[in-house]
This record gives sequence, C-alpha cells and structure tokens, in this order.
Amino acid sequence: MAFAASVSRPLRSPVGGKIDLAALNPLRSLRWVLSMKKLLPIAVIFFIFSAAGEVYGTCWALWGNDAFQWNGLWIGLSLGAFGVCQTLAQAFLPGPAVRLLGERATILTRVASACLALVVMAFASRSWMIFAIMPVFALGGIGAPALQSLATRQVHENEQGQFQGVLASAVSLASIVCPLAFSSIYFLVRAQWPGAIWLAALVVYALIVPLVHGLRFTKSAAASAM
Repeated sequence: MAFAASVSRPLRSPVGGKIDLAALNPLRSLRWVLSMKKLLPIAVIFFIFSAAGEVYGTCWALWGNDAFQWNGLWIGLSLGAFGVCQTLAQAFLPGPAVRLLGERATILTRVASACLALVVMAFASRSWMIFAIMPVFALGGIGAPALQSLATRQVHENEQGQFQGVLASAVSLASIVCPLAFSSIYFLVRAQWPGAIWLAALVVYALIVPLVHGLRFTKSAAASAM
C-alpha cells in the first residue's frame, strides 16, 4: 500500500531537475497521511467502502446458488440487473443528490441504502425480493463521487498525486485482504444461514457512519492557503 502511494509522487525535485530519492521511500506517504488528521479518516472511509464492496464479487454467486438454487443464467441476470440500476444511479443522481442533501448526507445515504438492501438480502426467502431491492441497492453508487470530490479538496494541488496514490493503495489493500476474509466467513455460516454474510458486510458499512460524522469539510485546500 505504502509503496504504491510512494511511486505516485513526482520523482524530480523542483530545483535542478534531480531525482528525489526520498520520494521512493515506501513509508513516506504512509507517515504523511498518518500525520494529517483530516486525511486519515477519508483514507479509512475509502478502505471500508472498498472492503465492503468486495463481498459481492466474492459471495454473490455462491449465495445465489445456496439460497435460491440459482444457476449461471440467474446469477448473470441478477448481476446484470444490479449493474444497470447502478449505472443509471451513478449517471443521473450524484449531482442532484449533492445539491439537495450536501456531501455528508449523500455519503450517508449511500451507506443507508446499502445497509437496507443487505438486510433484505440476508432475510430474503424468495428470489424476486432480490430483484425488487435492486434500485435501492443501486443508490449506494451516489456517494462515491461526493466522497471523491471531498477527498480532492482536502489537499493542495502539488499533493494530489500523493494523496490519490494513498487512496488507490487503500482500495488495492481491500481487494487483497477482504475476499479471503469474506469467503472464510461465508463458509463458516453457509450451512446454517447463507444470508448471514450480508449482515457481516452491514457491520463493515456501519463503521463508516461515525467517521463521516467526524469529517470537517473545507471548500478547498488551495483556497484555505490563500
């Protein structure tokens, strides 16, 4: 994670065009983000969102087959329906949502809609319930642009590469660790209650709420420095 963030920094120093060897230090970006109290919660939120998102790709097909005896066709149809709903939500809703609710409420709406859908999925006894909840589930996509916009405004222009590298590393770390974690949990609960895996994802999402409430929004880092 730290190495990926470090290579996102420019390697040339502003004086003389020489290579800045300190920028290759894989721990430098990690120390930097840990020292910035306003940036650390955002990086953690990115990690948690990415972590929770890994549960779908890891467990969806297994759960669909175990809970509803879905074959490959129905698994594909369910994923396709979710993809269509989420694409429409991300294309048309983020801008109006931010203008109407603000960034904090938009991010929390993402969490709330995902949690509601996860509860329905956990207790669903008929497959049509999963398709019925898809539009609500897809509302989870409206928070990503608001969060990205918020993150971008927290640092100066010359630090954007470093910070975006940290966020990308957090996403990458989640994609490595969380599939193993969620698959292990799923195989523990599979025999008794396959839907319990979605409650595990809900718990992960719930960790975001206090972090979002604790965020201090600024108009832009550049503007604050003027």
